[in-house]
Amino acid sequence: MNKSNSSRRIQILRDSVARRIAAGEVIDRPQAVIRELLDNSIDAGSSEISLYIREGGMDEIRVVDNGSGMDRENLEKCFLPHATSKITDFEDIYSTRTLGFRGEALSSIAACSKLSIISCDDPTSPANKLEIRDGRLTNLSESRGAPGTVISVKDLFYSMPGRKNFLKSPAAEAAQCRSMFIEKAAAQPDITFRYFSDDKLKLFLPASGMLERIRDSYAGLLQNELLRDFNLESDDIGVSAVLGTPSLYRKDRKYIHVFINNRRISDYSLVQAVDYAYSSYLPGGCHPVCFLFLQVPPEHVDFNIHPAKREVKFRNLPNVHHTVTEAVGRFLSGVNSFKASALSPPPSSQQKMDFGRPAEKPPARSAEKSGSGLQPGTEKQASYRTPPAVNPAADSIFRTSDLDSIAAELEPQIPESRNSAGMNREIIYLGQIFSLFLVFEHGDDLLLIDQHAAHERIIFNSLSEKKPAVQELLVPLSLSLEKDEEISLERNLPDYSELGFDLQKASPGEWLINSLPSVCAGIEDSITALFKNGLCGTEALKKELFAMISCRKAIKDGDRIDSISALEIAGKVLEMENPRCPHGRPVIQQISRDQLFKMFGRTF
Repeated sequence: MNKSNSSRRIQILRDSVARRIAAGEVIDRPQAVIRELLDNSIDAGSSEISLYIREGGMDEIRVVDNGSGMDRENLEKCFLPHATSKITDFEDIYSTRTLGFRGEALSSIAACSKLSIISCDDPTSPANKLEIRDGRLTNLSESRGAPGTVISVKDLFYSMPGRKNFLKSPAAEAAQCRSMFIEKAAAQPDITFRYFSDDKLKLFLPASGMLERIRDSYAGLLQNELLRDFNLESDDIGVSAVLGTPSLYRKDRKYIHVFINNRRISDYSLVQAVDYAYSSYLPGGCHPVCFLFLQVPPEHVDFNIHPAKREVKFRNLPNVHHTVTEAVGRFLSGVNSFKASALSPPPSSQQKMDFGRPAEKPPARSAEKSGSGLQPGTEKQASYRTPPAVNPAADSIFRTSDLDSIAAELEPQIPESRNSAGMNREIIYLGQIFSLFLVFEHGDDLLLIDQHAAHERIIFNSLSEKKPAVQELLVPLSLSLEKDEEISLERNLPDYSELGFDLQKASPGEWLINSLPSVCAGIEDSITALFKNGLCGTEALKKELFAMISCRKAIKDGDRIDSISALEIAGKVLEMENPRCPHGRPVIQQISRDQLFKMFGRTF
């Protein structure tokens, strides 16, 4: 052992040093100060809360509320370590319904800033002002102030230059402060919030409903007309959400936010539950927009495992996961129509949001398959040349701005429901375009059906309606697995067996497939992926397997089909409750007669 190390003595840290170190667990940047102060204002029963920041919160953070306030005695204690009015005994943390409860916030803030508090709990009595420097009380005196509390945090980390060096630019810190402000406001729609940055009002959120609060908070980032909300109770769990219809999706999970008892948390399992519920409605690799609010009995969830209460531990996570998937799935099954983004002008915030699949350049076709006209039946098609682009004059009635405004109103949509009035109207097959889309006249509507996606869904539904027959193999298939893949397979053996797979372990990492569902004939090599990706549950396995089979067996892009087959596909599509392929792409679009007339500038 090094002599210098062996001679070191154990010592007790000074209280001021220990408090600064402990403060770092709770307060690491201005955003964390805002989190704690807004929690306190909400717990105080405020109906109006205003947040002011200067230089990204590094110069000053000030929170003004009209909550219950504090009298002189409580004000004098509030900044001390572990000072709290929320709990008395340890077990109280499992029943508290407040956002804060451990008494660490103000103590941590006081240890790393210049803190002052003006508070009043009685309109007939004067307010009191408290000033703290380096965690010590320097002043407590009467002051002028309305009922409520004003907390000012100046010069954050002024006495901790090392920690201050880790902060980003004022603009970057301000962006994080704004995000935290919106996060807190999103869960409290009944409170009016104001956000000021460098003396300018940046965001005003009046008290409203949950849907309006999300729309106001993310104005310009989300398409408001594609947001919906719902509320339900299930097994003592309250589920509320503001969600995007399937037309509103992204390439990342940035806007899947989960709140438990009004706290935003990071829990991949619940984000995954939302993703899974949407998986039949969105294209592969895409994720929904969802703000999920769960109310869970406090004794069933523990927030005391993370200093910032960002992570939680559930008493029964599988039950919560199932409730979320079922609730979101029920909502989606009731969304029978939605606006497609095909004809919408690109939003100004396109760089931040993906409101649909980006347009893809169509592949070049051979001379035999080229042509953009209708293709009735299987007759030889005539080709045409694309007319030259036209630049309308400035005084034309078809100015670009006019066309954009018209297009915004003329978005095609999926037919509302198989039970909608008029679904029994005659369907007239008009032909096929681009060797992929089937065109029909249906009453006053024009229907466009993706033949591959539609046939894929028809096959998928047929496979899902009955238990597949089992085929015994004369020569078993061999399957080699890595250790973690084998563990997953053994865990899921009952589910595989229910689907018709007879799996036998030959040796560690080596398995034999003695039987499989008869519908898997011809794709034996592909099904090995099922045993490697760790899917759990019979339904998830069936969905993955049947989607793979359906895609293989469905008619393809470029296949010509006769009118009888086309009409049969259309009839089945109009009966679908979820007219999307198993991978989430829409199979049908509907354009009304009125929309077509407006597109061409016709009036009735």
